[in-house]
Amino acid sequence: MSDTELENAQKKDARIERCHVLSGHEAWAVRDWWQRLTLSPEMLKKLGSRPGWSKGVRAELRRCDRPEAALLTEGFRHLWDGLGRDEIAKDALYVWAGVAMVLAELKGEQAGVSLATKAGKAKGDAKKQGDSKQPRMSELRFQQLMECHSFEELLMRLRRALALVDKEGVSAVSLADDILQWWKENESPWRPERPTQGVAFRWANDYFRQVAGYRSNND
Repeated sequence: MSDTELENAQKKDARIERCHVLSGHEAWAVRDWWQRLTLSPEMLKKLGSRPGWSKGVRAELRRCDRPEAALLTEGFRHLWDGLGRDEIAKDALYVWAGVAMVLAELKGEQAGVSLATKAGKAKGDAKKQGDSKQPRMSELRFQQLMECHSFEELLMRLRRALALVDKEGVSAVSLADDILQWWKENESPWRPERPTQGVAFRWANDYFRQVAGYRSNND
């Protein structure tokens, strides 16, 4: 891929995903890494992506139960190299290791779709659910996700949330952006300019907009 093609791809990813903390380069690096970590050689070739890594690389990340363990994996090293980070800041390493842990669970991606949006969609075939429509992730579990008290709890609940949506149909870039913004809001002095730009507000808006859509149809 030429420098011009790479720059265009980076700008496109940032625009499609409407990232809040990720740069265009980081958005492209996350998607490229996830594709090479997860997709088959045939799919990678079709997308014009670079060759992927062995299945064991992803499996190793999925076995990690905390960021410290993910830091020691080959998968994380590939991600860090792709980001082109020169500094070895402890916090940056830690949060990106958490990103790698969560994204390793995602087996099918859909650009531009947040996890909160997918979690709020109705279970099964909405046309056959009638008045019993329920979101893929219950409101109780969703509330627990929004009220996480630690980064480790956030990672655990995000992994569980992905399991509830069959680990597919979510944007890898959006998910990484959410994790990094949560970290910045809760583990550093940084705050968004407006409350509506906060990650919890965006999650609630995405989730309940989906729920309201099919519940209002039943009224």
